[in-house]
Amino acid sequence: MTINLIRDFVLYSELISAVAGTVFFYKYKNTSLKYFLFLLWYIVLTEFFTKYCASKTGILIFYTDENGNRYTVWFYNLLRFITFNTLFYIYYKYLKTEYFKKRIKIFAIIYTTFYFVNWMFIQNFHRENSELPKIIGSLFLIATIIFFFIELLRSEKIVAFHKMLLFWISVGLLLYYSGTIPFGLQWNGYALISGVHELFLIVYILAIIMYLTFTFGFIWSKKESH
Repeated sequence: MTINLIRDFVLYSELISAVAGTVFFYKYKNTSLKYFLFLLWYIVLTEFFTKYCASKTGILIFYTDENGNRYTVWFYNLLRFITFNTLFYIYYKYLKTEYFKKRIKIFAIIYTTFYFVNWMFIQNFHRENSELPKIIGSLFLIATIIFFFIELLRSEKIVAFHKMLLFWISVGLLLYYSGTIPFGLQWNGYALISGVHELFLIVYILAIIMYLTFTFGFIWSKKESH
């Protein structure tokens, strides 16, 4: 089994998760989790265009350097920005504890500010993966998920936590982002070293586990009214 085949499995797991989220949309359509489905489909579309359209046909290519090399990395830099802020918003709307909500709002402001500072003064938006913004966003998201677990432990919902969609989403996100932080430290450097791309196998496996966890959550969870 090649690394490219496993990478394709990531795309398939994303698609399966998005389809499952659509089928069971009625369970959470009246909650902030409805934005999570939109995010999943945006991820699937981004992956599709960069893999099959942008990289092969030139469709939607935004940046070509002086040597004729075409870059699609900007798709993912934009995707990460939308992903983190969407997740911050979902948890902000879902949580009830005012202390946690204020912290999440601060996380979103700091992340957004650093995101733009990074692309203005530190990294090249068109040609480099967003290393520092991804690390900061991951750390803030992990803290946000911990807030969710703390509030869950303090509430009556803990009795049926395994039937909550956000619980399974949180488990998947926590596994992926806590496991990929070390790679984010030198993502661009790893990508340039011959053979080291096999290290990304860990990232791909974590991604597959995350999306399959989302899928299980869509199927297993109960309907939520708010």
